[in-house]
Amino acid sequence: MYLLQAEEQFCSRNFERTETLYDAAILSSKTHKFVNEEALANELAGHFYLETGRRNRSLHYFSQAFEKYNEWGAVAKATTLTQYLDEESER
Repeated sequence: MYLLQAEEQFCSRNFERTETLYDAAILSSKTHKFVNEEALANELAGHFYLETGRRNRSLHYFSQAFEKYNEWGAVAKATTLTQYLDEESER
């Protein structure tokens, strides 16, 4: 539920609330051991921070998403995130 709310707030450009909701989504999925949702929440948070010009912060979330997708076994999906990690680490 938090993740959907975060996306809604992002679309509404309520960025402060968006940050809170992404973190709540990540924490909730971690607490309940939903690795797939934790990976997705981290990835979407990474896109949010990238879109709002906070590249360093986005790198953290993309890294977490990469780890969680690999943990979940979604290796191909994790590999797609390397483009963001490579671009950001080169800056």
